[in-house]
Amino acid sequence: MTAPSSIDAEGIGDYLRGRDVVPADATVRAAPLGGGVSNTVLRVTVDGDCLVVKQPLANLAVEDDWPADVGRVHNEAAAARAYRDVIDRASIPDVRVPAVRFEDETDHVVGFECAPEGARTWKQHLLEGAVDARIARTLGRFLGASHRTAAGDERLRERFATEAPFRQLRLDPYHRTVARRHPEVAPAIEREIERIEGVARTLVHGDFSPKNVLVAEAEGRRGDEGITADGAGTTGCWLLDFEVAHWGDPAFDAAFMLNHLLLKSVHNAGDEAARTACVDAAREFWTAYVEAVPWTLEPATVRELAVLMLARIDGKSPVEYLTDPATKEWVRSVATTALERDVTGLEEYVALLEERGPA
Repeated sequence: MTAPSSIDAEGIGDYLRGRDVVPADATVRAAPLGGGVSNTVLRVTVDGDCLVVKQPLANLAVEDDWPADVGRVHNEAAAARAYRDVIDRASIPDVRVPAVRFEDETDHVVGFECAPEGARTWKQHLLEGAVDARIARTLGRFLGASHRTAAGDERLRERFATEAPFRQLRLDPYHRTVARRHPEVAPAIEREIERIEGVARTLVHGDFSPKNVLVAEAEGRRGDEGITADGAGTTGCWLLDFEVAHWGDPAFDAAFMLNHLLLKSVHNAGDEAARTACVDAAREFWTAYVEAVPWTLEPATVRELAVLMLARIDGKSPVEYLTDPATKEWVRSVATTALERDVTGLEEYVALLEERGPA
């Protein structure tokens, strides 16, 4: 069997021409896009048009060994199409998903529509201390509406029934890794693994985090229900990276976003206003989500939050912006204590985070 060809910025023009994605005489320019550990991602311009071209790595670019099936990129393409359909059916405003422009099942490459020029990840805004709670509310409403709308769709249930992406990219490198590294809370983590594997309720994004949300600025201003800070307008949020999409537990997506917002509060601990704004954004996100779904998920979400917070310090993919040993120990203490005490309320978890923080 011929090994898949690897894409890069130098050869992408020949690759696209050879597969009739672009005309033979097209002028192609490309540059790598950073921000991830699981794919080669290129931004490609073709005679004024723009594509994001993505090919998965067979072993993720982290310190630990982390193999994953490269066929996950086709799961991502299918999920992008599914989310676009769900957005249309649920009439979800202010959130867009890039269209799939081409899919190569031989070399496992997918091309997506580009987000607007100059769009920045919400993660960048949060790390800089620029926290807009309206984005949190928008994303909470979107997540709830998408979970609610997809839940009754048997076609989606069948398409995303495979457990491989979630197991390879989440349960093994996050949950099972931290269970091995933290035997004192391993029983609690094993119970959470058993619980989450037993839930099959809706389409779950699996990587619903600020790094996968682009905020695209435009001229003008939105109203109070918009998603931008005063003085700036946007075309809304663009949601990316669907390779972990699966049919499963909606609490995972909610916990994943809450974890990143609370970790950004830790990152901003030296700036009281920014720290508080991150915590408030987590509350806004959660409130908007709860208002949009017909089920109660708080205990499951908070237990999963504790596992994920520990995983982003001691799992295979630790967050890169928390490097101080004392800060890491703060996060470990919060997550392990929450698991030991079986904390099930978000406010109780937030109180624990603030209690254990630096004086």
